[in-house]
Amino acid sequence: MKITKRQLKRIIREERAKLLSEQRMTPSAWANEWGGAEDHDEEGQTIIYLSKEEQPNEEVIAALLPPEWDYEETYDEESWIVYTGEYA
Repeated sequence: MKITKRQLKRIIREERAKLLSEQRMTPSAWANEWGGAEDHDEEGQTIIYLSKEEQPNEEVIAALLPPEWDYEETYDEESWIVYTGEYA
């Protein structure tokens, strides 16, 4: 059975995401791993901004996140906001 490069990349990305989700990562480490910028919202929650150029697909974002985290598009639809649920 042959697989394409795209399929192989997807399989690797999914397996990597699965391994990372099994480990407990700090928001800083996760942001560094996936090229995000860490920040805090008005309530003190740690949030991470991810560029859609780096992570354009919603399914990829959902697969990369630890299960207790959430995400949404920014109002300008150029990036993702990841909500970690962790407060400073």
